[in-house]
Amino acid sequence: MSGAQPISTAGPTEDDTRRSAALEQLARSFGLYEPEEESRLRQEVLGRLYEILQQWIKQTTERVMGADFSADAHVELFTFGSYRLGVHTPGSDLDTLCIGPRHVSRDRDFFGRLVQSADATATPAAAVPMTVCGANEESLYGMLERDGDVDQIVGVPEAIVPEIKMVFRGVEIDLAFVSLELDVVPRGVDVMKPTIFRNLDDASTKSLNGVRVAAYLFDLVPKIDTFREVLRCIKLWSKRRGVYSNVLGFLGGINMAILVARVCQLYPNAAPSTLLQKFFTVWDIWKWPSPVLLAPIVDEGLGLKIWDPRKNPIDKRDLMPIITPTYPCQNSTYNVTVSTLHIMKQELHNASMVCASIAKDEEKWEKLFERVDFFSLHKNFLQIKVTAASAEELKKWSGFVFSRLRKMIEQIEDSTAGTLHIHPCTEEFKDPQQDQDTHVLYYMGLKKAPKDLVRARLYPSQLSGKSFDLNAAVDIFRRILYNFKEHTPTMDCFVSSLKHKDLPGFVTASGAEEEKEKKPAAEEEETKPAEEERKKRPAEEVEERPEEEAKRARVDPPNGNGKASA
Repeated sequence: MSGAQPISTAGPTEDDTRRSAALEQLARSFGLYEPEEESRLRQEVLGRLYEILQQWIKQTTERVMGADFSADAHVELFTFGSYRLGVHTPGSDLDTLCIGPRHVSRDRDFFGRLVQSADATATPAAAVPMTVCGANEESLYGMLERDGDVDQIVGVPEAIVPEIKMVFRGVEIDLAFVSLELDVVPRGVDVMKPTIFRNLDDASTKSLNGVRVAAYLFDLVPKIDTFREVLRCIKLWSKRRGVYSNVLGFLGGINMAILVARVCQLYPNAAPSTLLQKFFTVWDIWKWPSPVLLAPIVDEGLGLKIWDPRKNPIDKRDLMPIITPTYPCQNSTYNVTVSTLHIMKQELHNASMVCASIAKDEEKWEKLFERVDFFSLHKNFLQIKVTAASAEELKKWSGFVFSRLRKMIEQIEDSTAGTLHIHPCTEEFKDPQQDQDTHVLYYMGLKKAPKDLVRARLYPSQLSGKSFDLNAAVDIFRRILYNFKEHTPTMDCFVSSLKHKDLPGFVTASGAEEEKEKKPAAEEEETKPAEEERKKRPAEEVEERPEEEAKRARVDPPNGNGKASA
């Protein structure tokens, strides 16, 4: 579905405008708009990070290439993700990408990892052993680690998109790196040219794609402000309903952005309230695995793999293909499993029904955003307890375990022939009676799958039995975990089966407490006139400044007051 004519070009009616105003008011009551003070802090942090990167590249270039080359040394800093799209919320992280020249090594100069002494007994095919991040003190990681503004820094060099995670003056930042086939990176380098991918590895290609997709979306959407309003609401809905996590096989930010953009193309003049309703209508009746395309798939002939189920057998297995619109076009939802697709289809259908009632003025928008009570949905659960020796070690280890939970879902689906339905909880928990820095808990709900989801009756006895043997699936999952290259003896993971009655009290109580904390003002003070509520919040605290769009895209040299200039 791409390149099709709009379904309707009709503009909003009075009722559409009224419902859109109510929707915006509710979004504000949920705190979806960043205050001006926090926005300024992000700009200052990006400006300071830009300064550090320029200092680092000049020092690295002088060390590697000589002093004669350091004067022209330069890197570019881009943002992407929710911040670039203009739909970030207070406290959300910043996705950033640093682009440097060819002589800069991601391992040696960015992460500061050095090659350890070779093992004489190792086979030629064995991976080269590397030190931990920061071993090279002259690396960017080393510089950031010593910076007084930086806390909780962790390198994730083995991730699909290798990055440095840190907290910079209270702002969470994920920083990726790409080394281009250039001696000097030009100021204002055009990342949209396909030739930028020449001679890049897979990690660099994926890192660049985040920036390219975010930029290209604006060219494909009829009205950017309307797109943002709807995307904010979809993100809120998915979080409240427990289906916001690309890692676990649900929807992530870029997936939702593409789905919203497609609906905006189909109804280019519609109001946000109409587009929100159409979003659920369109994707409720969508015939998965038919792919969602914003633009035709184009092969630029640079040898990069693009999504094509006719040529790539593995692409035929995708259950919910949502294709990125820029070269190399790829499926952004390859993590989706049979279980998570079923859950999302249920949620989309329920939301479509609620929106239909709202359109008839039988329900209010609050109904759409009711928080799901995950633990009331199931009688049986898996508890995954992740432990480590310190907060820094736990952050690194739990991040790896969380990124691999989907593997356990797939193993359970396969080992039970699809007869067991696995529902991962998107939240993490901690036992208040234990050390908060050394453990984290994840949960999955278990139930027999609906008959229409059973893929093959390879194990007929499991369909009629009252229990499932998950030991083999869990053992495979644990083996995957302990292949973590930075694993230490103090990192562990325990998987146990629990009945609902055996769940810890702090887990089952958390839903009610969080619901109380996050209850929107619209619910707490329904008797207050909308005008009075609007007056309570100054416009400058929540409105998007027009010039912010350019600032989100690329970070330029800071001006005198430390801000990044557009």
